[in-house]
Amino acid sequence: MPPWRVYVVDGDPLATRSLTTLLGQEADIETAAFSSAAELRAAAQARPPDAVIAEVTLPGGSGIDLIDAVSAADPDLVSLVVTSASDPDATGQALSRVGPLRVVHKPFKPHELLPRLRAGLERRALARALAAARGALEHQHDSLRAELATATERLVEAEHFAAVARVLTGIAHEITSQLALVGYAEAIRSRVADDPELVDLCDIIVSAHKRLCAMVDQVRDFVTEPHKASFPREPADVVAVVDEALGILRYDRDVRTRNLVKSYRGRPLAKLHREKFAQVVINLVSNAVLATRPGDTIEVELDTDEGGMVLTVSDRGVGMSPEVLARLGQPFFTTRGDRGSGLGVGICMQIVEEHGGSLTYTSKEGVGTRARVRLPLLEGGAA
Repeated sequence: MPPWRVYVVDGDPLATRSLTTLLGQEADIETAAFSSAAELRAAAQARPPDAVIAEVTLPGGSGIDLIDAVSAADPDLVSLVVTSASDPDATGQALSRVGPLRVVHKPFKPHELLPRLRAGLERRALARALAAARGALEHQHDSLRAELATATERLVEAEHFAAVARVLTGIAHEITSQLALVGYAEAIRSRVADDPELVDLCDIIVSAHKRLCAMVDQVRDFVTEPHKASFPREPADVVAVVDEALGILRYDRDVRTRNLVKSYRGRPLAKLHREKFAQVVINLVSNAVLATRPGDTIEVELDTDEGGMVLTVSDRGVGMSPEVLARLGQPFFTTRGDRGSGLGVGICMQIVEEHGGSLTYTSKEGVGTRARVRLPLLEGGAA
């Protein structure tokens, strides 16, 4: 701990020298002497003291007024008022203003001055310790309050999630029942086998039926207890899977009004669940469509690097703010209002993670968004 800084001011040089000599014998006290109130006040502004010992009558002012002025900036300042034992008027003034415990007489007596000064310095040390403890307690209180707020928010989200999950489970059951009707497309296909165009349309309906059923299962899994589900994967030509997904989208009215540009640099091979990975591609492209206007370009790129294969879907649409970008993937968070469920990105992230990969986004408002899927390649799977 640094030494206590004690400022002494007295118009009598002999008294000042006597007091500084007495205090100089204390190892933990650093003394500075002044001859006027103005000098001490200037020094206190530059380097605040821990204690002030002032003569009651000073050249150009009162020692008590000086102490009051310095104490205004430091309420815990230790202060003693010096009077002469032969001056009853000054002594009476000091006693009435500061009380007997803060008045010392000259000539100075160590057994009178030092105990009073030490008592004041001890109170100052306790005040400092109390302030530090109060600061630490307030910091701890703020930290606990923040933790409580976070825990409360998570509890509310969990309750909300559970309530919505029950509703979605019921909806998923109803949708599954209705989707069974779409299965009649296979029967229709057998009856129009001589019409290639109708056969092609039936194949698309059958494929969409399977994909929608898988999506319903995925939603049902997503809103139940979180898990890391495993599903069968097999070696696949990623380009073929991406083209299959884009082929389903070509009948979408909004997709047809955009300029969809494909760029494949090679034909990487990876272990995929074809329907689930196609679901990811469809979701990414559909999101890009919603963020753009008719005539805008959406780029679908496929490439490889040292980390594996990389599928990128880019648009030059409205983009997202950092706050929105940070919340992507949170259950039920959507920027589409009533048009969105808030599950699409989260489901896609889950699918990609179950493939051992990652789905990341970069975006800037007014510039556009880039979604990047990175998956591991089959050994020797970069073609």
